[in-house]
Amino acid sequence: MLLRSILPALLFLFTLPAVADAETDKAMRDSIKQFFAQGVYVKGARAELVEVLRWPNTAAKLRWRMPALNNHSARPSLIAEQGQGKSLRRWYVPVRLNWWAKVVVAKKDLPARSRLSVDMLDVARVNIAGHSGSWWKKTSHLAGMQLTRPLQAGNAIYTSYVHRPKLIRRGDHVTMIASYDGLKVTAVGKVLRSAGLGDRVSIRNLKSKQVVQGVVASASTVHIITGEML
Repeated sequence: MLLRSILPALLFLFTLPAVADAETDKAMRDSIKQFFAQGVYVKGARAELVEVLRWPNTAAKLRWRMPALNNHSARPSLIAEQGQGKSLRRWYVPVRLNWWAKVVVAKKDLPARSRLSVDMLDVARVNIAGHSGSWWKKTSHLAGMQLTRPLQAGNAIYTSYVHRPKLIRRGDHVTMIASYDGLKVTAVGKVLRSAGLGDRVSIRNLKSKQVVQGVVASASTVHIITGEML
């Protein structure tokens, strides 16, 4: 009879730690959710928590920080802290993340060595986690570049996926175009080094022998930079 009378009380005592653990575990999980809900950005991409790979061996609410990152790692370790001053405790917590950014993507399947034009490209919100290199936000910045690898529709385009082919070669003769107060002046010049679309290049005016700076506009045309005289 005595055992029956105290059994409920013993069961109640044994369940208390489990309830407390559940509450503190919830506080810890809520703290990391709040951290990402406020918006965590690195180099223009927003982080989205997928899962925590190993939780700290502690309880209660934590303060969270993103470590210094050189790229958008899919599995970084967040910094979690608890307490202040001498009572400060710190953990490195491995997580799995998505990184979302608006980037230029292929509008359709493209084979390697394709010369890109604006109509081949689009801008979309893409998960760039795990990819190294920079990306583009404007389709016009990729016009004239050439793919180094095939792409499927929707694939983001990174710096390692393209190169800028040379449109003009050293020694080529091109038309130089300079604008002065709304007037256009043209002359023939000799290219002093090879360059691609949009590249800056030095050109020697065949008539005046003066060397000027210009920007490659096509395989036969260079726009002289404002202030340069032909």
